[in-house]
Amino acid sequence: MQNNTAPIKLERSISFIGFLGMGIGCVFGSSWLLMTGIWMTASGGPVNALLAFVLGLVMLLVMASSYTRIMPMFPEGGGEMHYAGRAFGARAALVAGWCGFLVNGVICAWQTLAIVKMLYVLFPPLEGRNVLYSVGGQPVTLWAVLIGIALVFGIAWTQYRGTKFFSRVQVVLMAIVITMVVGAFIAGMLFFDPQNLSPLAVKPTFDGTISLLVLLPFSIAGWENISKGVEEASASLSVKRIGQAMMLSILISTLLYGALLFLQAGLMPWQEMSSTSIPFSDSLVRLTGVPAIKGILLSAAVLNIIGVFNGMFFGAVRSLYALGKAGLIPRFFAAVHPVYKTPGNAILFVTLIIGITPFLGSSVFAALVNLAAFFYILLWGSTVFSAHHLRKHSADGQPQSFHTRILDFVGIGVVFFLTLAMLLPSSPGALRWPAEYALLALMIGSGFLFYAARPKDEKIHGKEAADSS
Repeated sequence: MQNNTAPIKLERSISFIGFLGMGIGCVFGSSWLLMTGIWMTASGGPVNALLAFVLGLVMLLVMASSYTRIMPMFPEGGGEMHYAGRAFGARAALVAGWCGFLVNGVICAWQTLAIVKMLYVLFPPLEGRNVLYSVGGQPVTLWAVLIGIALVFGIAWTQYRGTKFFSRVQVVLMAIVITMVVGAFIAGMLFFDPQNLSPLAVKPTFDGTISLLVLLPFSIAGWENISKGVEEASASLSVKRIGQAMMLSILISTLLYGALLFLQAGLMPWQEMSSTSIPFSDSLVRLTGVPAIKGILLSAAVLNIIGVFNGMFFGAVRSLYALGKAGLIPRFFAAVHPVYKTPGNAILFVTLIIGITPFLGSSVFAALVNLAAFFYILLWGSTVFSAHHLRKHSADGQPQSFHTRILDFVGIGVVFFLTLAMLLPSSPGALRWPAEYALLALMIGSGFLFYAARPKDEKIHGKEAADSS
């Protein structure tokens, strides 16, 4: 018997500010507090770091331009999955969509561990207490489990209750974080000493710039999740404005990262930044004599982590929802709650998968960090190539403009550059052979198991059907 009931649609409630909050929330994580010493050491000095940030910003904006050009063509949730499916068929859609789930899931899992470490720094008596067991030589404590579970289920409940609620929470989180960070920046500028920037470089310009450039795109990532929420945009919001929110989130986050990096390099000799795990707070406490500053900055970083988790959780859920709706995995994942208008089954699945993290500890997930970077390359690359392919073969017969051809050419070059950065053994971010390659194949292959588990009599939506079996 055929069911003629109209499918329940997702709530359309994300505003321009909501998309901007989502983008900044995903991109602007706690790296401004924890990674600056590593970034400056990798670059070999402020001049090389400046060049790397400028080039990194250009690379990201070029790749994002592929999203802004393809989103109006297919204003559907799911982002990369739809673009790859329209351009290259079902299996390409499956890989792109599954990578969207994997990369966001891995980062969510990592955030559950990061928030525990951050809270240990804030509250040292908690660390090492109430050890339950060890995994890979790393202790798993009762506090780590409780904190991790609270984060996972708290965010899951937030997103289950409605997209508008999730969006408002994200905007409030980012407003608080940016206010705290800008306040700390202003305070830091009072103690900025240009002499600390000397020497301007201790590495050759090319070597230092490239060493940092291969790391930056993966620290300034997550903006692409905006494309997964297009279907849930407010009815009055145009796709063009959503694209502008994406571009602005990259620009604002990168400028914040860069400004904070150079501020910290001016608060202490930049070559000493790697000698402390939190150079910003340590230098400000030393210069001001106010120990409470460390607590304020760490609290901002905790809110950063919650914001990143919230945005990435959204991306993981919407990737599964889109795959289920397209018939590429069981349609169980496409079910929408009749009251809250959210993909309840996908939220439940992501919650259960990420909820395992606190019980396993950091040793199990450390190997997944490099893989997350490669998943990003597949995501961004699929959109860059899909936008080029679809525009080149568009039915309207209009030739590509010179501007578009240049953006496509540069975007494809960026994708190849990032791919080489992950595959060349000499690169600082290279995948390790054979363990990480095997794990990469296993994780992407797991998506094909879900593909095989879908009901065989269901049609796959869109052009994907032509390539399905």
